Amino acid sequence: MSEADIADLIKLLSLEARGDVRGTAMEYVLGVTADKNAGPAFFHKKKELVHAVSEVTKDKRYLPVAREAWLALVNISAMGDEHLEQLTNEGCLERGLEIVLDTESTFPDEVSMLLGNLTRREESAKRLLAIKGENGKSIIFKLCDIFCKGPAYNKKGTFHHLANVLLNVTQLIEGRQEIMLRAGTGCVLQKLLPFTLNQDSIIRRGGVISTIRNCCFSSGDHEWLLSDEVDILPHILLPLIGPEELDEDDMDGMPDELQYQPEDKEREADADLRKLLIECLFQLCSTKEARKIMRDKKVYPVLRELHKWEPEEDVQNRCEEVVQLLITPEEEDKRPDDFRKLEIPENFDDPESQKESATVQIGAPQGYYLANQHNT
Repeated sequence: MSEADIADLIKLLSLEARGDVRGTAMEYVLGVTADKNAGPAFFHKKKELVHAVSEVTKDKRYLPVAREAWLALVNISAMGDEHLEQLTNEGCLERGLEIVLDTESTFPDEVSMLLGNLTRREESAKRLLAIKGENGKSIIFKLCDIFCKGPAYNKKGTFHHLANVLLNVTQLIEGRQEIMLRAGTGCVLQKLLPFTLNQDSIIRRGGVISTIRNCCFSSGDHEWLLSDEVDILPHILLPLIGPEELDEDDMDGMPDELQYQPEDKEREADADLRKLLIECLFQLCSTKEARKIMRDKKVYPVLRELHKWEPEEDVQNRCEEVVQLLITPEEEDKRPDDFRKLEIPENFDDPESQKESATVQIGAPQGYYLANQHNT
């Protein structure tokens, strides 16, 4: 498409154009964004066109056209960092929040997907955390509340995709501090824990599990996370438990909700999520006191049975790593109290031996990409 054609398209997208004309132009643009081959090249270095699409989201009169604009931005934001920066700078983050917070909004889920893409960028995640909501607290508290309420907050949304906003902001220390802020009524993280078993959406379940994993990087909070005050362990282990019967010795000290599972108890079906859950345990094993708590609460029998059942080799291997940490007597373990602080020589390049230096996970690595949305 020539520069003149692009200029004409931008005029057709203008809020000053007739609604039906703008709608037709927007439908065309959305179709282009859904093409993974042609889309990125079409929008590369076309800031004026991206800006025009962003402006269409402000259309209050023709809401279906505005919805298609938001969907187009979801795809555009998945095309590269150049678009993430531009869309954030144009205020899409704040404008999107207004829609998610509005209990009468007609397309909060579409906008939630865009927020999930935008906050993959560190600067955007920090910008979100800096926005103040009720009582001067970070807006993240309100988003957690909306996420937990789901359709009860707005019947036109599920808010599943806010899970990835949460995991994106918890890649930052300040994000984890907000999620784990201790208050008289408990911390926000506690409200998220039950969703590790949620079967309504793998996006919701996976986003929460990844958020928990990110929080487990805060080694100074391990004892608190494992205490009765937060009680994080059952929510990590329940998805890993199957129907196998455990003997009394295995269950002595094990949290009550982990004992005596029904015959039809199923483990988490997604191998990647099982691996993430095991990585939560691996991070918790980084401190000596946390390892003691996990031994006392009988994490090992759960992992033993999981290992027998686990069909995926890489998940098995990760499971073995945690088991090794748990069964090694502390007097034989020469690592520091927090083994992640162990310095690795500069010339040490064995990647298999450096797994302990894993980084905090960033949500939706490739971003959400919505194919053929113009037909929905």
